[in-house]
Amino acid sequence: MVVNIYDTANELSRQLRETQEYQGLQKAFEALKADSATFDTFKKFQQAQADAQHKQMAGQQPSDDEIKKIQNLAKEVSGKKVVQDLMNQERQVDSMLQQLNKTITSPIQDLYSEVMPKMPGQE
Repeated sequence: MVVNIYDTANELSRQLRETQEYQGLQKAFEALKADSATFDTFKKFQQAQADAQHKQMAGQQPSDDEIKKIQNLAKEVSGKKVVQDLMNQERQVDSMLQQLNKTITSPIQDLYSEVMPKMPGQE
């Protein structure tokens, strides 16, 4: 039997959109966008973070001013309720995705189980 795992992945993607976790994240993001001042600051923070990551990937270090800018933007946005709500929803989605990843990769874990050291309390 030939299995097209990508069809399964596409179906999983579709089903993800129907989960309570994803829908909560979507609502939280819409609430953030509705607060235009906070959303603008959030976008600036995301861009500053991305710029710093690109620099690091290119082997450069962000300047002290760039680091300070990111820290200031982070402090400003993290104090906003709509951002806190978004972060809470992101954690719920992340938790679900971690569980899915564990399930999806279990065949690989099973394959290598005979060479993996047992943790105390495991049989």
